[in-house]
Amino acid sequence: MSTEVMSTALRPRVSPRVPRMRLRLEHVVMGGAIVSLIVLVVLPLAFLLVGSFKGADGVTLDAYSEVLTGRLYVNALKNSLILGAWSGLFSLLIGLPLAWAVARTDVPAKPLFQITATLSYLSPPFLTAIALTYLFSPNAGLSNVLMRDVLGMPWLTFNIFTMSGLVLVTVMHTFPFVYLLASSALQSVDASYEEAAQILGASKLRTAFSITAPLVAPAVLSGTLLAFVNAIALFGSQAIIGLPGRIVTLPTRIYALFDYPPEYALASALSLVFIVITVAALYLQNAFLKRRSYVTLGGKGSRPQMMRLGAFRWILFGFVVAVFFVSIVLPYGTLIAVSFSKSWGLEFWKNLTFANYKFILFEYNVTQRAIMNSLFLAFVAATFAVLLGAVIGWIDLRTKIPGRRLLDYASLIPLGLPGIVMAVALIQFWLAMPVALYGTLMILLLAYVGRYIPLGVRAANASLRQVDHSLEESAQILGARWTTTMREITLPLIRPGLFAGWLLVFVPVIQELSASILLFSSQSITLAVAVYNLYETGYIEPVAALAMINMLIIGAAIWLAYRLGGRSIASRTEAAPVSN
Repeated sequence: MSTEVMSTALRPRVSPRVPRMRLRLEHVVMGGAIVSLIVLVVLPLAFLLVGSFKGADGVTLDAYSEVLTGRLYVNALKNSLILGAWSGLFSLLIGLPLAWAVARTDVPAKPLFQITATLSYLSPPFLTAIALTYLFSPNAGLSNVLMRDVLGMPWLTFNIFTMSGLVLVTVMHTFPFVYLLASSALQSVDASYEEAAQILGASKLRTAFSITAPLVAPAVLSGTLLAFVNAIALFGSQAIIGLPGRIVTLPTRIYALFDYPPEYALASALSLVFIVITVAALYLQNAFLKRRSYVTLGGKGSRPQMMRLGAFRWILFGFVVAVFFVSIVLPYGTLIAVSFSKSWGLEFWKNLTFANYKFILFEYNVTQRAIMNSLFLAFVAATFAVLLGAVIGWIDLRTKIPGRRLLDYASLIPLGLPGIVMAVALIQFWLAMPVALYGTLMILLLAYVGRYIPLGVRAANASLRQVDHSLEESAQILGARWTTTMREITLPLIRPGLFAGWLLVFVPVIQELSASILLFSSQSITLAVAVYNLYETGYIEPVAALAMINMLIIGAAIWLAYRLGGRSIASRTEAAPVSN
């Protein structure tokens, strides 16, 4: 045996080194995002479900039996469905003609149509409701007093505290859902189909019903269903208009269950019934929207010819002016007039004053605290929602982690959760925890981030899909770490989309009332809750001043975002109702 062979035989065998898994920063970030989503969405919903089965003697179905058979709850469910149905119908009757006029006709002043839809969507419905009570409350409303006592025409009075009044206020906020989806669909249809039908002898009317209508019907129906879902979920307008008229709906009934002693089991069961309705509607909306796959969007499609309406185009123009007046000018003109009046009445213009703003800004100690709380919560919630959405979107699109699709679906669950339901779920969850969060800014922050996380995820997901994955792979091949790649390549490229998502969270948080009304305390009061509480105490003129301050803050935020974000903000703001 040679020396080399012997040395080889006698050399101790060294087992191959097994590579050790190193915990890297990206693993920590991804793990934190997953845990955050579980805490924000999954666990509260689980506790909401468990809480609905709790009774004095243990597990029971008594809460569901009461909710599904009790007169108070059945009546609330019926009123919500009626409100949603009428709101969806009138949203269709308003939104579709406006969309058709913009996409397919030579109607003048088309930017006014877009401005009307955008401002109507961004306007807080509870402020519109407050403004219309100043005009149409049965006894003291300015318009009713004028018609009844001055002009002697009582048949022209209108009682806002009715289902008709509630539908009117709601439709002002929901018709943009139909308008935006329908206008997008009408602009996407390949006009060659319509031209071919007309060449074969079909009239314009028959072409519209046989060709165009079937192509855009899924988008129109999905917009109507979105209007239905949002209509039944609005708490503020239903409390301000509905309760004085004894019209109880699901949100206001859930709110009443938290009067002392709170009925947690009934609130949970009623919330789950609410979720079933909204999820069913959103499922139908998604199913209708998927059917748009046969709308041709190819580059060779021809643009539709604008239909010449002649004198009829001025009728359409008058229609949009009327919608703009009723939904924007009338409510906010009223709020401005009331905010500067010493005593609201027929001769309000004789006693104009700045005293209401002085009282709100310098003497009413709640205002400054509410403004600071709202700005802090909106800034932090928008930032966390967008960052968390960016991580979840990155996990979904850039990794092969098992269950990443499930993570993406879980982030979309809040789309079917009305704000007041989210509040009930958080109350059930955090009351069971050893940490006392109820009534603090933290629980409000958790509610806002959890409720609006879908907007952050969708904004990040859409932006990441536009970034070629090879750019990140090239950086990693050259030795860049994950943090360096994210900081130097990914985040700069998706920054416009993230900023748009940030704005889409910031604005609704500023005006959020549905969840805040159950979670606030005197120290964590928000601006929207302060407006609602001041209205409930009967301060007519000061509440108008506070409402205008609320709108000024929202307007300033939108203006600043447009200045900084440019067109990327505009394009995503137009699509916001679709995501919401």
